Amino acid sequence: MEKQVSIHTDSQQLSGVLHIPDCNKDEKRPVIVICHGFISSKVGQHRLFVTLARNLCLAGYAVLRFDFSGCGESSGEYQDITTTQQIKEAVKVIDSLEEYPEIDLTNITLLGHSLGGAIATSVAASDGRIQQLILLSPVANPFDDIVKIIGQERYQKCLEESSVNFEGFELGRTLFLSLAELRPLAEIHKFHKNVLLIHGSEDLETPLDNAYQYQKRLEQRTEGHSDLKIIKDADHCYCSATWKKELSELILHWLKDHAAL
Repeated sequence: MEKQVSIHTDSQQLSGVLHIPDCNKDEKRPVIVICHGFISSKVGQHRLFVTLARNLCLAGYAVLRFDFSGCGESSGEYQDITTTQQIKEAVKVIDSLEEYPEIDLTNITLLGHSLGGAIATSVAASDGRIQQLILLSPVANPFDDIVKIIGQERYQKCLEESSVNFEGFELGRTLFLSLAELRPLAEIHKFHKNVLLIHGSEDLETPLDNAYQYQKRLEQRTEGHSDLKIIKDADHCYCSATWKKELSELILHWLKDHAAL
């Protein structure tokens, strides 16, 4: 079953889709919350998150994918977004899971893609409800990585004019100020549970070295297990049916090994 949901924050209304597998009324299902990345949405490029959520749901997991404010169908404007606000919104989305009796609140996995991986890391580092963390092509140094993607010239223009257009999205100066304060590599060691890293070998937007930086920090922890899986030839958004299939299979195999249904 797929149902449209609304999550209310202090100032915005977030649009989401909740995937619930067929199960007995009294049976609670583990849940995966998906955080999308930069200039993306709960659908994902080439319907990445739609495909992933449906595959996970067929395997018995509830999945909640949502739009951050200013993105997709949520309220707000993109030029007003900040990573600080996105962290707060992700927490509100996790809070909303309490409304659904079919969800097992003791088995919450947070999944983030790209910039959403950095957001998910920051949330997991301080929210004890998160039991597993899955990072897909995560940015390790958000400010540097996003400036590299949009180009130094656009960034300078944004500083001078308060906003700049990038692929149809108005990026505000406040976004870059918040990116400079987002340091997932300094936060990841605070999460003492299991982490799965997945990255495409041919990712040009967020090169594979980002995953290695995360893995190096994770290996320094005294608690928690981490795995790094590399999908050969895959790009940043896993834009082929073959890569999407492998992505789903890697996640499901890992979840069954580390958080059995």
